[in-house]
Amino acid sequence: MASKKSFGCFTFPAIVFISIVGSGVVQAFLPISSFYAFALLLLILSWGLGKIQKTEHKKFPHRYFVYSLVFLGVIIGFRFLLSVELPDPKPKTADIPEEIYREKLFEKGDSIVLLSQNRSWKDNYGNPYKANFSVREEDYITSKNEYINYTKRNRFQNWGRLYQYLSTTDATRLDLILDKLLEIKTSQQLNQFEFAEMVVTFIQDIPYALVFRAPCGSADKYEESSIREVLEECPSCCIGNIPYGIQNPVAFMGDLKGDCDTRTVIIYAILDYFGYDVAILNSEYYRHSILGLHIPAKGNYKIHRGKRYYIWETTNKYFTIGTLPKNFNNMNYWDIVLTNN
Repeated sequence: MASKKSFGCFTFPAIVFISIVGSGVVQAFLPISSFYAFALLLLILSWGLGKIQKTEHKKFPHRYFVYSLVFLGVIIGFRFLLSVELPDPKPKTADIPEEIYREKLFEKGDSIVLLSQNRSWKDNYGNPYKANFSVREEDYITSKNEYINYTKRNRFQNWGRLYQYLSTTDATRLDLILDKLLEIKTSQQLNQFEFAEMVVTFIQDIPYALVFRAPCGSADKYEESSIREVLEECPSCCIGNIPYGIQNPVAFMGDLKGDCDTRTVIIYAILDYFGYDVAILNSEYYRHSILGLHIPAKGNYKIHRGKRYYIWETTNKYFTIGTLPKNFNNMNYWDIVLTNN
């Protein structure tokens, strides 16, 4: 009687190869990383092969399953060693300030580098808030490059379209920050106005920085007194070579350098996500940008389509809704350039 043919010495490599190829199919049905899909398929195939060999009375029928466990253990060990962050004398991203630090997060089986900031601030009514906010370093780099490349191919005819592009494009990459803001809202049971106050003061608390299309220069190179004053007091409070002189929201959260419309755009994106009726107002006369919010309030407002949008200064602390600096408070010089409703 002829003996049954063995599986041969290439069986385990074949299982590994099939698992690699088939992991993509698994991912089409399960929301898991490529490594988890590969590991799952490898264990299923090796276990199934062991069951077949057991029925054929093979010695050590589940050896391929054991091989798979050892193989995965070696891979996980290497992944762990690679995830250990070694001291790096040269930062990967040159414009990251000291207030931002890198940390690792395991997301869907993959190691993600975060650009994080520990923030502690009070709103305009003395209520304290404290949290850790992060964006992914990959999103920081990718969003900046996409913004630069997009503006090279497209010219924006008005500020509203540019702001809408930045808000829409970056919103999904702000998910870690949006989740953290929602945690604060839930834990402190903030109402609609209190949450808006918390979000705006979160941005107001970040020190002002200049954002230029051209490279930043020394203070003595600028005729405008407001620019000279900023650079004389803080030479590093400037970032240059930025399209249209406005940072995209993810970049702002990664390097904390933002001027007026950099701030209004990120607040617009956040409040839009949480369902607020929000607007951005610009003034060519004042060369400034502020936020507008359709919410029960007092103070200065701009009417748009029959609705009152109460203005909000975002570049300095302690400005409450409806108030503006005296040198900016003539509402005739302000125009709504973008609304979400």
